[in-house]
Amino acid sequence: MTTVSRLPVRTRVITRIAWVEPSRLPYGYDDQNIYSGVLFPRAGPKMAAVLQDLGYQVDVISGELSPLDEEELATRYDVVCISVLSNTAPHGLILGRRLVERGAMVVAGGYQFAHQATNREAFATTEEALAFVPYVIRGEGYQSLPALLQALVSGDGFEQVGGLSWWGHDGEIVHNPSATLLERGTLNELPLPDWTVVRDRQQLKVVAVHGMQGCPRECSWCAVWARDGRTNRNLDPIRFVDELAATMAQTDCWHVFFSADNFPARRSWAKAVCEEILARGLQVSWSCQAEVGAARDTELVDLMVRAGCVRWCLGLESINAASLEGSQKRQSQETMEHCIAELHRRGVQIHGMFIVGLPDDDPEGVRRTVAWSEQQGLETVQFLCLVDLPGSRDYETRDLAKRSFRPFAGPYETLNWIFVTGHYARLANELMDLATVQAETIRAMVRFYSLRRALAPLLRPLDLAHWRTARANGRSLWTATVKAWQHNLTTAVLRLRGWTNTRRWLRSPFNKAYQALLSAEGARAEQLKQELLRHLPSDWLEALEEVYTERVAAYHRRHPAVSSA
Repeated sequence: MTTVSRLPVRTRVITRIAWVEPSRLPYGYDDQNIYSGVLFPRAGPKMAAVLQDLGYQVDVISGELSPLDEEELATRYDVVCISVLSNTAPHGLILGRRLVERGAMVVAGGYQFAHQATNREAFATTEEALAFVPYVIRGEGYQSLPALLQALVSGDGFEQVGGLSWWGHDGEIVHNPSATLLERGTLNELPLPDWTVVRDRQQLKVVAVHGMQGCPRECSWCAVWARDGRTNRNLDPIRFVDELAATMAQTDCWHVFFSADNFPARRSWAKAVCEEILARGLQVSWSCQAEVGAARDTELVDLMVRAGCVRWCLGLESINAASLEGSQKRQSQETMEHCIAELHRRGVQIHGMFIVGLPDDDPEGVRRTVAWSEQQGLETVQFLCLVDLPGSRDYETRDLAKRSFRPFAGPYETLNWIFVTGHYARLANELMDLATVQAETIRAMVRFYSLRRALAPLLRPLDLAHWRTARANGRSLWTATVKAWQHNLTTAVLRLRGWTNTRRWLRSPFNKAYQALLSAEGARAEQLKQELLRHLPSDWLEALEEVYTERVAAYHRRHPAVSSA
C-alpha cells in the first residue's frame, strides 16, 4: 500500500505525458446521463499543444471515448495528468490513487479545483484530492503545469509553482498562492490546440473551441466568472478563427460547439469573430452558449447566422422574477420573449437552459416555466437542479458545502461528487424541499419531452423562418427548402433523444434509489444508501476504504492527544 503523503520527490526525466479526462463512471458503464453521448475533450488538445511546444510527447485520453488502461498509464508515461469536473472527480481520483500505487507520478487538476478563493472552505476539495494524489494544480495550468514538471525533474522549486497544492517535505499539505491569470496577450501566444493526439478522435462528431476566458456577468451560482475572471481575456478574433479552422481540419466533426460560457457577451468581439469566419469562407455549422440581452443587437444576430450559427443555448433559468433577481440574473420574461422571437425569426434553433431550486422557486413557478417554454416554441430544453459548484460565489458565501445533500459519509464521502450533474437534487430552498426539487425537475423534463411533442416537427410544414433566412443568405430555392426540412428533422431527432434518455434515467435503479432517499429516514435511508453503493464499481469502494483508513491513521499520528482520549 502506498501512502500518498510519503511519496519521495525523485529526480527524473520526463518525456511522455498522458492527459486524461475521465468519464463520470468507467468506460462501458451506463451513465444514465439525460444528455449522454460522446463528450469532446475539454482542455486536452490545448494543453497538449502547450506541452508539445516545450518538447514533451503528449497523448490525450478521454474516458468518454476510450477505456482507461491503468497498466498502460502507469508504465508508458512519465507523468499522468488527470483533469476532472466535479462529477468526474471520484473516478479521476480513484484512478490517480491506483496509478500512484503502481509507482506512477500523478498530477490532478481541472474545474473541480479551478478557483481563485483563498478561504478555508475553498481548499476542501483540493485537500480531499491530496489523499489520492501527491499534486493538485488549482486554476489555469498553462504556466503552473510546465513549472511543476520542471520541479519534478530538478527535485526542487515546488514552492514557486503558482496554484500548486502538494505534500511538503515535512508531510504537511502546502497550498502555494494562486497563479496570476494569464493576460490576453499571453493567451494569444499559446499554440493552437492539437486534436491529432486525442485517442479515438474519429468518434468525435461534435468538437469544441473556446476562445473566451471568464464572463463579464455575475450570476451567483456560476463558477465560470469567479474562476476565470470578468475582464476581457478573449483571444483575438483572428486567433480564435485560427483555432476553429485547425480544429475542423484535424477532426471529422459534423458540428462545432463554441464552449465559451457566454459567446456574445462582448458584442464587438463576437462580431469580429463572425466577420473573420465569413472573410475566410469557412463552411461551419456551430452553436454557442449565450445571454438573452445579446439578441437586442440584431446586427450581431444576423452576422452569427450568416457565419453558420444554427443554435443558441440560452441561459433562461426561470420566468420567476424573484428567482432571477436572487441569483443576479439580469433579465426578465419580457426580454426573454423578445430574444426568442428575434432568433426564431431568423430560423435559429433555441436550447433553453433552466434551473430548478433557485431562491424563491416554488412548484407552481416551475410548472409555469415549463408551459411557457412550450408556448414559446423552444426546440429543446434542459431543466437541471441547482447544484453546489466549487468556486462559485454561492459556494463560498452561502456555505453550500454544508447545506448540500451528501448521502455518503466516512470512507465514501468522495462519491458525493458524482451527483453534481444537475440531474440530482442537492439544494433545497425555503419553498421546496429536496424531494420536491427533484420531482419538479423530472416532471418538467417528462412534460416537455413527450412523444407527441417529439414527433410534432415531422408533421408540420417547413420552417418558413429558416427557409427565408437561407434565401437571404444566397441559398437556392432547393437548398433553402432542404435546410428548412432539416431544421424540422433535427428538432424531432433531438426531442426523441430527450424523450428516450429521460425515460431511461427514470427507469435506472440507481436513480430510483436516489429519489427515494431524498425523503427516507432511519433504517430505510441506510438501506437505500447501500443500494446506491451496490450499483457502483466494487473496486472503487475498496480504494475509498483504503484511503479513508490511511487518513484516519494520519490524523491520529498528528493528534496523539485525541487518540489517547
